[in-house]
Amino acid sequence: MKLSIVHHSRYNYSAPVSFGDHLLRLRPRESHLLQVTSFSVKTHPESRERWVKDVFSNTVLLKNFGLAEAEQLAFECILTVNIVEENPFNFILDPHAVSYPFSYTPAEREALRPLIESRAAKSEHSLDWYYAAVPSPMKHPDTVQFLSDINQAIRQQIKYIRRDEEGVQSPDETIVLKTGSCRDMAWLFISICRQLGLAARFVSGYLYDPPVDNEAGSEHLFNRAVGAMHAWAEVYLPGAGWKGFDPTNGILANAFFIPCAVSIHPDGASPIEGKYFSKAPATSMLEFDLNITAQ
Repeated sequence: MKLSIVHHSRYNYSAPVSFGDHLLRLRPRESHLLQVTSFSVKTHPESRERWVKDVFSNTVLLKNFGLAEAEQLAFECILTVNIVEENPFNFILDPHAVSYPFSYTPAEREALRPLIESRAAKSEHSLDWYYAAVPSPMKHPDTVQFLSDINQAIRQQIKYIRRDEEGVQSPDETIVLKTGSCRDMAWLFISICRQLGLAARFVSGYLYDPPVDNEAGSEHLFNRAVGAMHAWAEVYLPGAGWKGFDPTNGILANAFFIPCAVSIHPDGASPIEGKYFSKAPATSMLEFDLNITAQ
């Protein structure tokens, strides 16, 4: 399967501003199942660029705008990817990890420690919510089904809303509000997994949801967050590696999930990160559009 992705982001400012370096985590993480065949980013104002690999092996594009001042900062990202479709359930867990609870081996735990022990701020009530929401919270004969139950509980009890403001809600805030964006729901899922002793990380990227034609026109079947970049979670399962869970849509990640960045915390996987400077107080407003099509 070959996909074409066109992604526009525009930051509009109330007064002219200058810009610090911007970090773009928009290039997909390549693997044996995913190859990037073309990738380009145009900006306004024009910029110079350089590439780096961060601590999580994300490919990061740094954009420098020099002394330019403007009332709008625009990014146009155009890319194509080739994807090998694979059954997301086509894996075998190591015997000790088949049922929950399980323990990582000493070597696994040492490598995964930050992704187990790092705790989200204001997550004191997430386990109380979990015990009430999940059918078998203490023990389950099937680890994957156990995680799917958490995934589904968030999908069913948290209403999706698009939030354009920066940052992520705390897990407790998401539980109280019963609403959240995809990144808020992923962060709640991660918080619960870590408190249960499971290594989990935050993922941002693209999600292809092919439209289906019907009498009412074209509609999307499963993606509540269509039209924007997406966020989900990955859990390390011995024998299978990192497996993706999408609590926004209540599904296990498949070939339609295109990861661009992974991190311990959502801040480390932001698609676009940067600062602006103004001589007088200035506010900003984000506009974006995303189009993913099969070729």
